[in-house]
Amino acid sequence: MASFFSIAITGLVLGRIAAIWATSTMPPEVQTGFLRCRNCGHPASFLQTWLTWRPRVRCSSCQHRDVQWPLWSSLIVSILVMTFGWLLLEEACQTVSEVRPSNSLWVNRLPFHITFIFLLASATITDYLDYVIPDIIVIPGAILAVAMATMSGELQMIHVWVDWSYDQQPIPSPVDPNEFVLHYGPYLPEWMKHHQHIHGFIWSLSGLLAGAGLMWLARVAANVILGVPAIGFGDVTLMAMIGAFMGWQPTLCALAIAPLVGIVLGLGGRIITGRSFVAFGPYLCFGAFIVLCSWRMLWQDLGLRIIFSHWQSISGLVGGSFITFCILLVALRFFKATPASRLKH
Repeated sequence: MASFFSIAITGLVLGRIAAIWATSTMPPEVQTGFLRCRNCGHPASFLQTWLTWRPRVRCSSCQHRDVQWPLWSSLIVSILVMTFGWLLLEEACQTVSEVRPSNSLWVNRLPFHITFIFLLASATITDYLDYVIPDIIVIPGAILAVAMATMSGELQMIHVWVDWSYDQQPIPSPVDPNEFVLHYGPYLPEWMKHHQHIHGFIWSLSGLLAGAGLMWLARVAANVILGVPAIGFGDVTLMAMIGAFMGWQPTLCALAIAPLVGIVLGLGGRIITGRSFVAFGPYLCFGAFIVLCSWRMLWQDLGLRIIFSHWQSISGLVGGSFITFCILLVALRFFKATPASRLKH
């Protein structure tokens, strides 16, 4: 219990830091009511910025009260971090038979992914408030992920390549290549076992390239179908960071989930607020968090490990997801053309 209390407090602190960092990257004309008063522009005090947890804060200059939205940021990040910590440590949400790290999950995996959640929260705040994902958040985040994966060598949710098509198949003996042995279970390339730091680098880099490359294709498709730059370059760099933290297989899952999240939350936001333009970055972040918390179920229970063992299946999955994404874009084009007043009836 004390351990999860510490995780919750860590989430509260990281949520406040995310709010301060995200707000400090925005241009002065973006009125957030956090670092400066919306009414008179007077800077907030150190106490108001870092230590105030009241839902509304009074400006010391003009006495105007601003909504203290960073309070909700801190609470939400704390809940997300605590939920992930419980699922990781108690429910083994990322424990799969192919990956068996030598160090405890407390030592490496938990800090690694809490850092990831903090970066996702920071990117979500900036994209929601200003429709921009600053490079200062995602590029250092991607570099940090690659560096940590390389130094540790055992942060991967799943190895860069696991082949289940060799299950109960004869393969060359590691002792004598001219002899064959019957292999049971997944086949892992031998080099990964002897060069774990190189494998960590390749695992993270492959995720980075997969995330950035596929989001670039989605950006091009969105521009063609919608006729406007609906997906910014910040979403490309965001997916690069997500891929660097998760590897290429979980990144494909996050990309497949994000449009579905966008439909549910985007439709609700359009009906309630009438906003016709919705940033895509928060849906990517939420999709990544869902995969973080459900990876064992996706990989083992739903049988994705079989799909990711065949390049033909992988190509079909990527192609099918891309076609579905294009269909959703077409539907979005018609949806945006529908007045919000009609959607409320």
